[in-house]
Amino acid sequence: MPTMLSPAPVRLPSRIRHLVSRLLGIRRPDLLLARRFGAWLSDRRYLTIGYRLYFGEWPDYDHPRTVNEHIQAYMLRCRSPLLHIAADKALTREHVARTIGPRYLVPALGLWPAVASIPIETLPRPCVLKPTVGSGQVLFLRSGEKVNLCQTRLTLQRWLDTEYSRMNREWCYDRLHGKIIAETLLMDEHGGVPADYKLYVIGGAVRFIQVDRGRFCHHTRNLYDTDWRLLPARLSLENHAPDTRPDCLAEMVDITLQLACCFEFLRVDCYVVGGRLYVGELTNYPGAGFERFIPHAFALELGAHWPISGLTQAEKISPRPKPAPKPH
Repeated sequence: MPTMLSPAPVRLPSRIRHLVSRLLGIRRPDLLLARRFGAWLSDRRYLTIGYRLYFGEWPDYDHPRTVNEHIQAYMLRCRSPLLHIAADKALTREHVARTIGPRYLVPALGLWPAVASIPIETLPRPCVLKPTVGSGQVLFLRSGEKVNLCQTRLTLQRWLDTEYSRMNREWCYDRLHGKIIAETLLMDEHGGVPADYKLYVIGGAVRFIQVDRGRFCHHTRNLYDTDWRLLPARLSLENHAPDTRPDCLAEMVDITLQLACCFEFLRVDCYVVGGRLYVGELTNYPGAGFERFIPHAFALELGAHWPISGLTQAEKISPRPKPAPKPH
């Protein structure tokens, strides 16, 4: 067994450096302020105002038309336990293994509920650390690179301490207790991060496939249909040169539909490395509904496929569970 590191004392200078690096790394100060000042608003009012500020029009969550309105209406009304499966990466791995088999999983190196127990120095490299609850947080540990253990542990602890259900009012994270998971870092033939294939299932069918490249440098994105025709549409980001059709495209679509069959809506994220297909994550609310489709007509076209009157039995609205009583 690898040697477990004892928790290192955190000195004040390290905390200050960590805070400064966080402040300098804020990409959307307007969003940060909106979350702070809007904390007292109800979920519906918070999303309504955010939608108006971002898209320039008021949403109609009772009669949604665009896919963005549908996603946020879904956030407000659906309280299915299925959403927790997609929101927790550990539960997602179980769902993938149970539904399509463990061969589609990225190899895991460990799962820890406490930061102090993570053997950061002895983890096999290259690998990636991320929280099981939350979105967009990753730390790469590459071969030969030195790691500031104190700063790393502060970052990991911040991930575990964050209440993600309040950031964008995403109910799927409600009452989930995150852990830190380490997985083997997948790399393409050039040693970089591989393309990210994201398949959107709406109304029981894959409506389009999003391909992201350069996610940690110059982030670009293309959209394709299931016949790998480049769509005349964009999703928030600029396009890149057309992607080669993956040999496993049919398999990618097939496993996506199997994973999403019980959900009203789901995005399935995949990677292809060395000709092998992996499932990365499942997503309930891409961008919390705050991603802009260009042209706007494409958002309406996607929204028309949403099965608003055909929810699965498992996903019909159920009352919010009452919190467990606090011990005296």
